[in-house]
Amino acid sequence: MAASTMIVLGASQISMAQNAAAYPQEPVKFIVPYPAGGVSDVSSRAIASALGNKIGANMVIENKAGAASTVASTYVAGQKPNGYTLYAAPVSIVINPALQGAVSYKPYESFTPISMMMTAPFVLQTNKDLPVNNAKELVELIKKNPDKYAIGTSGVGSINHLAAEYFIKQFGLKMVVAHYKGGMPAAQDMIGGQVQMMFSAASEAMPFISSGKTRGLAVTSMERMSTLPDLPTMNEALGTKDFEATFWLALVSPAVLDPALQAKLSSAMQSLSQDDELRKRLGQLGIELNTSAPEVVTANLKRDEVKWTTLIKELNLK
Repeated sequence: MAASTMIVLGASQISMAQNAAAYPQEPVKFIVPYPAGGVSDVSSRAIASALGNKIGANMVIENKAGAASTVASTYVAGQKPNGYTLYAAPVSIVINPALQGAVSYKPYESFTPISMMMTAPFVLQTNKDLPVNNAKELVELIKKNPDKYAIGTSGVGSINHLAAEYFIKQFGLKMVVAHYKGGMPAAQDMIGGQVQMMFSAASEAMPFISSGKTRGLAVTSMERMSTLPDLPTMNEALGTKDFEATFWLALVSPAVLDPALQAKLSSAMQSLSQDDELRKRLGQLGIELNTSAPEVVTANLKRDEVKWTTLIKELNLK
C-alpha cells in the first residue's frame, strides 16, 4: 500500500512538473481591479507585459473595477486554478471584509500567492502657506491648535484615509478629516486652503511639489523613494520606528494553483527585479517595483490585515 501510494505521488509530481514546463499554451487573463488609465492600471499593465515576455505568454488585461476591488476579487476566486487567470490583488482584499461587512471570497483560502508586484507610498504634503517646514513642525502646530486644521482623503476606507487616521492616532492629534471622491479633488482643496494637508499618491503629489504649489514633508514607506530622494520617511522625520502606510499590489491566482506552476511564476516575477527599464518606468509613476517569494505576500497581507482592520473597528468605519 505504501509503495503504491509513493508511486502515485511520484507520478503526480512528474505530471505537475510537465504541466509547468509546458505552460503557457494559451493567452493568460490578467485581472486588474481598477479602471483603465489610472496609475494602478498602467503599472499593472507594465508588469504584466514584462512577465508575459519572461514566460512567453500573451497577457490579456481585463479591468474589473467596482466595490473597492471586491468585484475583481470575487471574480478571480471563482476561476479555475490553472495559471490562465492571474490577479493584481490589492491590499484591500484583507481590508474589505472589515469595511464592507461581508464579501464573497476568503482573503487567504480563495487565492494562491505568487509574488509581490509593486508598492506605492504616500506623500505627506501641505498647503504651501502653512507655517511648517517639516513633519515635526506640522505635528507641533496641530497639537497647539486642536481641531483647527483639516486633512483631506480620497474617500472613506481608502488607504490614504487610513493613513490619515493612523497619523492622528499615532501622535494624539485632534483635527478634522475631510473626505472627497478621489485624490485630485482633495488636492485641489488643499492648494486652495480649504484643507491644509493630506497623504497623497506620489504620482499626484510630485507635480504639485515640483511646481511649488504644495510642500512635501515625508513619505510613508520604510525607505525613501527613489523618485523623491530628498523627502525623509515618516520615521526619519518624526523619530518613530514603525510608521508605514502604503498601497500595494501582489500577483495571485485562484486557489489552489499547482505548486510547480506557482514556483515558475514566482521565479519569473522575482527575476523582474533586475529589469532596470521597468523599475525606471514605474518610478516615473511614483511606484516602487517590489517582487518577492509567495510567503512574503501572505506575510504582508497578515500584517496589514491586523493594522488596518484594528483601526477600522476602533473608528467603526463602514
